[in-house]
Amino acid sequence: MISRKSIISIGAILALFLVAGSCKKNIVYQSYQHINHSDWQQDSVLKFYLDIPDSTKIYNLSLNVRNEGQYAFSNLWLFVKIIPPKGEIFADTVELTLAEPSGKWLGSGLGDLYDRKYPYRQAIFFPMPGFYTIEVQHGMRSETGILKGIQDMGVTLERAN
Repeated sequence: MISRKSIISIGAILALFLVAGSCKKNIVYQSYQHINHSDWQQDSVLKFYLDIPDSTKIYNLSLNVRNEGQYAFSNLWLFVKIIPPKGEIFADTVELTLAEPSGKWLGSGLGDLYDRKYPYRQAIFFPMPGFYTIEVQHGMRSETGILKGIQDMGVTLERAN
Protein backbone atom coordinates (compact mmCIF):
# COMPACT_ATOMS: atom_id res chain seq x y z
CA MET A 1 0.00 0.00 0.00
CA ILE A 2 1.28 3.46 -0.92
CA SER A 3 1.37 5.98 1.89
CA ARG A 4 -0.33 9.37 1.70
CA LYS A 5 3.09 11.05 1.96
CA SER A 6 4.35 9.12 -1.11
CA ILE A 7 1.28 10.10 -3.15
CA ILE A 8 1.78 13.77 -2.23
CA SER A 9 5.48 13.55 -3.18
CA ILE A 10 4.68 11.92 -6.52
CA GLY A 11 2.00 14.55 -7.18
CA ALA A 12 4.44 17.37 -6.42
CA ILE A 13 7.02 15.91 -8.79
CA LEU A 14 4.46 15.55 -11.59
CA ALA A 15 3.27 19.14 -11.06
CA LEU A 16 6.86 20.35 -11.29
CA PHE A 17 7.35 18.53 -14.62
CA LEU A 18 4.10 19.97 -15.99
CA VAL A 19 5.12 23.52 -15.05
CA ALA A 20 8.61 23.07 -16.51
CA GLY A 21 7.17 21.59 -19.71
CA SER A 22 4.66 24.39 -20.16
CA CYS A 23 7.42 27.04 -19.88
CA LYS A 24 9.42 25.34 -22.65
CA LYS A 25 6.50 25.19 -25.09
CA ASN A 26 6.41 29.02 -25.33
CA ILE A 27 9.99 29.03 -26.60
CA VAL A 28 10.04 29.64 -30.35
CA TYR A 29 13.82 29.88 -30.69
CA GLN A 30 16.77 29.44 -28.35
CA SER A 31 20.40 29.27 -29.33
CA TYR A 32 23.78 29.82 -27.70
CA GLN A 33 27.09 30.51 -29.36
CA HIS A 34 30.22 29.35 -27.62
CA ILE A 35 33.11 31.81 -27.43
CA ASN A 36 36.39 29.96 -27.93
CA HIS A 37 38.56 29.94 -24.80
CA SER A 38 36.18 32.60 -23.36
CA ASP A 39 38.12 35.22 -25.37
CA TRP A 40 35.59 37.37 -27.21
CA GLN A 41 37.34 39.41 -29.90
CA GLN A 42 36.21 43.05 -30.22
CA ASP A 43 35.44 42.63 -33.92
CA SER A 44 33.68 39.26 -33.52
CA VAL A 45 29.96 39.50 -34.26
CA LEU A 46 27.73 36.66 -33.08
CA LYS A 47 24.78 36.00 -35.39
CA PHE A 48 21.47 34.35 -34.57
CA TYR A 49 18.91 33.52 -37.26
CA LEU A 50 15.22 33.58 -36.32
CA ASP A 51 12.46 32.27 -38.57
CA ILE A 52 9.28 34.24 -37.89
CA PRO A 53 6.42 32.42 -39.66
CA ASP A 54 3.59 34.52 -38.17
CA SER A 55 3.91 38.30 -37.95
CA THR A 56 0.67 38.63 -35.96
CA LYS A 57 2.09 37.04 -32.80
CA ILE A 58 3.59 38.96 -29.87
CA TYR A 59 7.00 37.84 -28.57
CA ASN A 60 9.50 38.39 -25.78
CA LEU A 61 13.17 38.50 -26.74
CA SER A 62 15.89 37.77 -24.17
CA LEU A 63 19.68 37.84 -24.20
CA ASN A 64 21.45 35.03 -22.33
CA VAL A 65 24.97 35.23 -20.93
CA ARG A 66 27.23 32.59 -19.39
CA ASN A 67 30.20 34.18 -17.68
CA GLU A 68 33.08 32.72 -15.72
CA GLY A 69 33.81 33.78 -12.13
CA GLN A 70 37.10 35.29 -13.35
CA TYR A 71 35.26 37.82 -15.56
CA ALA A 72 36.84 41.15 -14.59
CA PHE A 73 33.75 43.38 -14.77
CA SER A 74 30.34 43.59 -13.11
CA ASN A 75 28.60 44.53 -16.37
CA LEU A 76 28.65 43.80 -20.08
CA TRP A 77 27.97 46.37 -22.81
CA LEU A 78 26.55 44.95 -26.03
CA PHE A 79 25.79 46.32 -29.48
CA VAL A 80 22.67 44.56 -30.76
CA LYS A 81 21.19 44.71 -34.26
CA ILE A 82 17.91 43.21 -35.42
CA ILE A 83 17.99 42.84 -39.19
CA PRO A 84 14.63 42.11 -40.84
CA PRO A 85 14.18 40.24 -44.16
CA LYS A 86 13.79 43.70 -45.72
CA GLY A 87 13.38 47.15 -44.32
CA GLU A 88 15.03 49.17 -41.59
CA ILE A 89 17.67 47.70 -39.26
CA PHE A 90 17.10 48.25 -35.53
CA ALA A 91 20.38 48.97 -33.66
CA ASP A 92 20.71 49.27 -29.91
CA THR A 93 23.33 49.53 -27.16
CA VAL A 94 22.54 47.49 -24.07
CA GLU A 95 24.16 47.22 -20.64
CA LEU A 96 23.72 43.92 -18.80
CA THR A 97 24.48 43.80 -15.07
CA LEU A 98 26.30 40.56 -14.23
CA ALA A 99 27.18 41.19 -10.57
CA GLU A 100 25.91 43.09 -7.57
CA PRO A 101 28.02 46.01 -6.23
CA SER A 102 29.26 43.61 -3.54
CA GLY A 103 30.77 41.40 -6.26
CA LYS A 104 28.22 38.58 -5.94
CA TRP A 105 27.42 37.15 -9.37
CA LEU A 106 23.80 37.30 -10.52
CA GLY A 107 22.02 34.38 -12.14
CA SER A 108 22.39 30.70 -11.47
CA GLY A 109 25.82 29.24 -10.95
CA LEU A 110 27.42 25.86 -11.32
CA GLY A 111 31.02 25.77 -10.18
CA ASP A 112 32.72 28.84 -11.62
CA LEU A 113 30.16 29.43 -14.40
CA TYR A 114 27.15 31.76 -14.09
CA ASP A 115 24.12 31.78 -16.38
CA ARG A 116 21.59 34.59 -16.63
CA LYS A 117 18.70 35.42 -18.93
CA TYR A 118 18.06 39.15 -19.49
CA PRO A 119 14.70 40.36 -20.82
CA TYR A 120 15.66 42.54 -23.79
CA ARG A 121 12.53 43.45 -25.78
CA GLN A 122 9.16 42.54 -24.26
CA ALA A 123 5.80 42.34 -26.04
CA ILE A 124 7.27 42.98 -29.48
CA PHE A 125 6.05 41.88 -32.88
CA PHE A 126 7.93 41.36 -36.09
CA PRO A 127 6.25 43.33 -38.90
CA MET A 128 6.70 40.66 -41.59
CA PRO A 129 7.25 36.91 -41.68
CA GLY A 130 10.66 35.62 -42.70
CA PHE A 131 14.20 35.26 -41.45
CA TYR A 132 15.51 37.88 -39.04
CA THR A 133 19.15 38.12 -38.05
CA ILE A 134 20.18 39.23 -34.57
CA GLU A 135 23.79 40.38 -34.34
CA VAL A 136 25.52 40.76 -30.99
CA GLN A 137 28.94 42.33 -30.46
CA HIS A 138 30.53 43.29 -27.16
CA GLY A 139 31.22 46.95 -26.49
CA MET A 140 33.68 46.63 -23.61
CA ARG A 141 36.94 48.56 -23.75
CA SER A 142 40.11 46.52 -23.74
CA GLU A 143 43.69 47.36 -24.70
CA THR A 144 44.02 44.01 -26.47
CA GLY A 145 40.55 44.02 -28.06
CA ILE A 146 39.81 40.73 -26.30
CA LEU A 147 37.15 40.37 -23.61
CA LYS A 148 37.99 37.47 -21.31
CA GLY A 149 35.51 35.50 -19.21
CA ILE A 150 32.35 35.35 -21.34
CA GLN A 151 31.88 31.71 -22.32
CA ASP A 152 28.55 31.74 -24.20
CA MET A 153 26.10 34.27 -25.55
CA GLY A 154 22.55 33.32 -26.43
CA VAL A 155 19.17 34.52 -27.61
CA THR A 156 15.73 33.26 -26.58
CA LEU A 157 12.49 34.15 -28.36
CA GLU A 158 9.26 33.22 -26.58
CA ARG A 159 5.60 33.71 -27.37
CA ALA A 160 4.19 36.35 -25.02
CA ASN A 161 1.17 35.33 -22.96
